[in-house]
Amino acid sequence: MQDDRDDQNYIQEDESGLEKEGEEFPDIEVPFDPSKIDIQVKTISISTLQSRLKNDELDLTPDFQRQANVWDVKRKSRLIESVLLRIPLPSFYLSEDEDGVYAVVDGLQRLCTLFHFMDYAELNRVTEAKLDPLRLNDLQYLKELNKSSFAELDRKFQRRISELEITANIIRASTPPAVKFNVFARLNQGGMPLNAQEIRNAIYPGNWRKKLQVLAKSQTFLNVTERKIKTQRQQDLELVLRFVALWQLGKPFQRPLNQTLDDFLNDTVEKVLRHWDDARWSFATQAFDRALKAAQSIFGKHVFRKSVNSYTRTPINRGLFEAQLIALSAQSDENILRLTEQQVLVKSKLQHGLKPGSSLASSLLYATGSADASNTRIKEMSNILQEVLDA
Repeated sequence: MQDDRDDQNYIQEDESGLEKEGEEFPDIEVPFDPSKIDIQVKTISISTLQSRLKNDELDLTPDFQRQANVWDVKRKSRLIESVLLRIPLPSFYLSEDEDGVYAVVDGLQRLCTLFHFMDYAELNRVTEAKLDPLRLNDLQYLKELNKSSFAELDRKFQRRISELEITANIIRASTPPAVKFNVFARLNQGGMPLNAQEIRNAIYPGNWRKKLQVLAKSQTFLNVTERKIKTQRQQDLELVLRFVALWQLGKPFQRPLNQTLDDFLNDTVEKVLRHWDDARWSFATQAFDRALKAAQSIFGKHVFRKSVNSYTRTPINRGLFEAQLIALSAQSDENILRLTEQQVLVKSKLQHGLKPGSSLASSLLYATGSADASNTRIKEMSNILQEVLDA
């Protein structure tokens, strides 16, 4: 009987929905010149930040941030109570862009709570939320304020909130992107640190982020991956970016050997994708959609998985995702049709190529993010397809 345990997430699957890699969460260590770090520490009043919010000079929904407004009423109320009791709040981290606009790096939920209480309509506007007015609830010490809205507070309490001064660490716009990347990583060592993709979205503004989101939300991507790829930590966006970054290199899709994966993706975003127009993105979208459909038609339920021709599926593998899509993106429509017709042979050759000790298998197991591993698996996958076409 066929084993359908593939949906039980039992084989080497991490929280992203992808197969675990040996270097899943490596330390982000990008060499940089410490003298180029430009971080300003200053006190800012909540009323000043509220003014920035109304003038679209404070970004509460940067693409690297996790979802805004996730705290419940009790937690929000307790934070407001702390402010009313004059208990200092932890420091905030903001990133400044070239226009002087601040994006919230750390402290998003705290700021959303304050703005929700002070002016829920404005918070709804900037975050596209549908929040009701916040009324305090389940307070520990100021119980007489339970059920109160901001407008119903005594003026002295309103002032304690609006005149509250927070300590803000502002990463200035003059800090080079590569340095910002490292600084963000070091600032987020506690709790749940930002991963490489979240940091990337933080320091490289531009339309490329929304374009990746469109690709990651496309019906074709969701269907082919069976919605297995988690989105909370932008794992889906990094997966799509890996394809786009490799695809834009053109044949033979070989990465520079002196670049780490983060270096390669950052460099591609900063020097290439940020400057693409809609026509170029349309071309990339078509290539992505076409390759996805081809991969699914050829590899079936084992697409992007090491378990080809097995009854049990393994999780989606990042390396196979990029290798299969990139190799297929270089094929003509006629060749893709022939490969689909010869899918049994394609799978057989891939199964042989995945045997332990082979170049392809090693490239999916050791230093998987390296340029050498990426170049090897794309080359090996392309060779497999060509062997079938030549048969």
